[in-house]
Amino acid sequence: MLAVVLSLLGRQVPSVTELNRMLARENLLWAKAVKVSQQALSQRFLTFPASLFQRVLKDLLVLLNQRWQQRNRESPVSVKRARKYFERLWIVDISII
Repeated sequence: MLAVVLSLLGRQVPSVTELNRMLARENLLWAKAVKVSQQALSQRFLTFPASLFQRVLKDLLVLLNQRWQQRNRESPVSVKRARKYFERLWIVDISII
C-alpha cells in the first residue's frame, strides 16, 4: 500500500479511480500490478495507518530536499527578474495539463 500511496503522490495521480486503473495495468515502484475493486482500494485508504505514511514521508522529504539542493540548474530569466521584486515566489508548471 505504501508503494501505491507514494506513486499516487510522486506521479500526481488525479484520483483514486485513475490510481486503480494504473494499479491494474502496471507495477508501481516495488508493487506488482494487481486488479482490485474500486471499493477495496477506497476501504484500504480508510484503514491505512497514517503514522506509517508520516514516517516514510518525513524521511523521503529530507532526501528529496537534499537532492534538490544539489541540483545546479540556472533559473530562467523571468524567475531571476521576479526575485528582484519579490521575497518569495510560487511557481506552478501546468505544461502537462
